[in-house]
Amino acid sequence: MKITICACSSRTFIDRSEVVKVAVAARQAGIEVSLVADLCELCEKKDKEVHEIAKTTIVACHQRAVKSLMAFVGEEGDGEHQSPVKSLNLRTGSANDVLEALGIKPVEVSADDIAEWTKQMEAMPRKLGDDAWYPVLDKEACAECGKCLAFCPFGVYEMVDERIRVVHPTHCKNNCPACARTCPASAIIFPKYDRSPINGGEEQQEYAVKLDTRELYAQTLRDRLLTRKKLMK
Repeated sequence: MKITICACSSRTFIDRSEVVKVAVAARQAGIEVSLVADLCELCEKKDKEVHEIAKTTIVACHQRAVKSLMAFVGEEGDGEHQSPVKSLNLRTGSANDVLEALGIKPVEVSADDIAEWTKQMEAMPRKLGDDAWYPVLDKEACAECGKCLAFCPFGVYEMVDERIRVVHPTHCKNNCPACARTCPASAIIFPKYDRSPINGGEEQQEYAVKLDTRELYAQTLRDRLLTRKKLMK
């Protein structure tokens, strides 16, 4: 058995001390542990490593977000010879929750253990404001209405074989989740957003946000004009 833990190195959603607890206990239980800096970035680049990661149990953020990230790289896990992708939530769950799901008992973490894993995480690149930020789609929820395609000023989405796809993830504006707010099915997920359901979580924390659709579209138009001006220079 092998687990892959995403450290989410450019953000602070994953508690490093919880990562250490999981990594130490899993290793002591004979489980191979791999630590990656940013699962979103690996998926954005369609890195070959992702296909190996998909065969492991992924310890990262919300399960719906991880499932959609894997689907984005073609690892839906529902093929005849393909097992479903397994993931555990360390973003809102604790290390003990993850270990229980793995069938492992928590162990005492020594100072040497903390130093070893902390050193690995501190060596990982931090791309503040320039890390991998883009939407992924919950295919089961998406109604293919095309509102995101019509709304996005940056050309992130395209219609492929009559289905909406995230084709140009690097075009997305960092920290902008506006398209997700226009989705009537809540099918657009930004794994690094801070509130549910946009980040793939089950809570409805965005109910407190009242959207002004006219202003959103006006801002979209302004962004499109600004983008055109930059391209014409």
